[in-house]
Amino acid sequence: MTKYCFYCDAALSRNVTQKDHFPVPDRLGGKDLVDSCTTCHDMKDRFNVGSWSVEWVGKIMRDFPMLGRETRIFLAKTIDIMMDKEAESHPPKRKRKKK
Repeated sequence: MTKYCFYCDAALSRNVTQKDHFPVPDRLGGKDLVDSCTTCHDMKDRFNVGSWSVEWVGKIMRDFPMLGRETRIFLAKTIDIMMDKEAESHPPKRKRKKK
């Protein structure tokens, strides 16, 4: 039986299939696993969203209107949370006053 990547639906061969904890990450005690290709698993778990390519972000923006209401709200909320976390870890630098 052919397995497919949970994220991109690509057919997986036995030697490139990875198991990904979804929806709860392993670090938070997640037990449920899905099959994933290496690329999708890397993009989800191993790369900071800020390092994603412009092409990926553009695709997300193009796909966004086609998603269901609940999915759009969930993603918008998730982006909100991520931006808040980023702002907390990198507060804006204040301009120094000239003397």
